[in-house]
Amino acid sequence: MAAHTPDASLRRELIRACRRLDAKGHLAGAEGNLSAWLGPGRLIVTPAGRCKADLSAADLIATDMAGRPARPGAIPSSEMAMHVAIYRARPDVRAVVHAHPVAATAFAAAGTSFPEDVLAEVAGVIGPVPSVPYRAPGTGALATAVASALEGANVALLVSHGAVAVGPTVAVALQRMESLEQAARIIVAARVLGTVGKLKAAELRALRHAWRAGAGRGLVLRPARSRRN
Repeated sequence: MAAHTPDASLRRELIRACRRLDAKGHLAGAEGNLSAWLGPGRLIVTPAGRCKADLSAADLIATDMAGRPARPGAIPSSEMAMHVAIYRARPDVRAVVHAHPVAATAFAAAGTSFPEDVLAEVAGVIGPVPSVPYRAPGTGALATAVASALEGANVALLVSHGAVAVGPTVAVALQRMESLEQAARIIVAARVLGTVGKLKAAELRALRHAWRAGAGRGLVLRPARSRRN
């Protein structure tokens, strides 16, 4: 595999993201899974049952849009159906990051809605944070539910499971996951300290408008309506 090919470049990005997630404690053991869209009908995904910090570029698995591996005997992530469903629902998405960051996952485990009206960064940069009702990991039911939730959002909490972030690049999807966790930690800490202040209605509307418009920085994409085959 030539070092300058798109395939090689994406593999390096995914490995960097895997190691960063592990270093920050957003994954443990064999938790989580990441993927990137290589081109029409082609994905690259992390393998099943492997610690993300221990992976090399060669360990990543190329698949088609049905999740079938290009290499005989290779076993892609058990959440392959979820990744495929997201790419089909969101043609603008080029990377998917699923992790278990502690504070954000605590909201998911508690079944607590993620407040949009506490931090400007949530409403204006992260955007909506829907909660996906519990569905068994690795199932088509979970895949369908997550893809549906992400049609109007770039991050989602999976009840009793973890979190998912998507983006136009691996770096942006990773950034959104990290921003979600940072916001979750701040909100939890604020609640420990006492009463949590809330944004005024007009302020919240302005921030929501900024998110829909992309905040002028290209950090947030408007969810696309067409679907990828």
